[in-house]
Amino acid sequence: MRLVTILAYNATGINQLLSNTASFISTTNSLAHVATQWKSPKDILSILLLLGPNVVQSAVAQLSGRAVTPIAFSFGWVAYAVNAILSSVGDGHLMPDAEAAVTVVDIGSGHGRVSNNWILGRLIRDFEEVVNKDMRYEQPHVPSHIPLDEEEPTRNAVKGQPSRTLRQPFQKHRRPKAWEALRVTVFEVDDSQPLPHGVPKLDWIWYLGFVIIFIQLGISTIPWAVDGQWGTFLITLSGTALALIGGSLPQWTREKWACPKKGGATAAITRGNGSRNAMVILGKRDSGLKFEVLAQGTRTSTASLFTKMAIFALASLWVALLITVQGLSQNSWYLLGISMLGSIQNVVAAGAGRDPSALGIHIKEVDLIRGRFVADVLKQVETRYPLVGTALLDTFFPGSLRVIYIRNN
Repeated sequence: MRLVTILAYNATGINQLLSNTASFISTTNSLAHVATQWKSPKDILSILLLLGPNVVQSAVAQLSGRAVTPIAFSFGWVAYAVNAILSSVGDGHLMPDAEAAVTVVDIGSGHGRVSNNWILGRLIRDFEEVVNKDMRYEQPHVPSHIPLDEEEPTRNAVKGQPSRTLRQPFQKHRRPKAWEALRVTVFEVDDSQPLPHGVPKLDWIWYLGFVIIFIQLGISTIPWAVDGQWGTFLITLSGTALALIGGSLPQWTREKWACPKKGGATAAITRGNGSRNAMVILGKRDSGLKFEVLAQGTRTSTASLFTKMAIFALASLWVALLITVQGLSQNSWYLLGISMLGSIQNVVAAGAGRDPSALGIHIKEVDLIRGRFVADVLKQVETRYPLVGTALLDTFFPGSLRVIYIRNN
């Protein structure tokens, strides 16, 4: 009986030892797998190439317009190439829609339309960014029934002394600007530019693309020079070539400025009712873009057969490149850093604010009208530029102008 008990005890100990050994081996294998993944993250690299197609599309839309679009090889290109096939076969368009809709008013007819045109959306977005910086230190909003010269009482006012308006610490050495209910900035077509309308002016964002491409190619040569492994350079060169070809298709330019470029009527561009900014671009015969047609999108040409075939071929090559990346067994960190650098360039290009001339819209500011009340601003606009103020009434006063403002002189 004692012998059986001893054998049973020994068997239990052996089973426990085997279980601990298996657990240790499993843990060791897991750690080894994690170490291998960190040493050569080829699996995660293949997945990252499928992320962020919208960033790639916006970056190409921002930089296109010249013979070559300097867009870097980055994450998201494989997924974007597949999505481009669906877009070209579906609605036939490559350009994305605007982040937010804009209202474009044809001053001649007085008709306003809501547009999702990408160029017009970026134009008003970048314009508002500049204006908002100028309005940063304006006075607080005062209700319309309070006279303009009435002083605000302060909690620190001393009896027998005139009250004063308190300022925030960061405004200590700044004089607050008057509150603006509406600012109307008037532009005219700039014919002094050496480029025709619809051709973008080159800026630092455009040149940054080529700088990043050269840096990527330089990094990819390090494994080749050190270890004789030229796979990273081949993948980087191939990805860069595919990105440049895909971003330089003529279809991008045809969609981006799909309107007549020999002049148009005066147009106003704004976010609509509730917005504090409006751009008025004075029309000029035989010069400038026709913004009402650009807003309508009636001249946007769908992708041609050549474009569709090129997009399908590029998507196939991107998938082949993805398979090649999956088979890369060494120097994956170099390729990961190269793709990350390209993604940073894509993000900067997709979101950075630009001058109107960099969008192919060559205009210059000639007048600025602003005031405390929207009605007063529109009245001044109508006085200086007939029909412009009345055309904007329906936009800023959809229910018609019925309020009577009383002034205390």
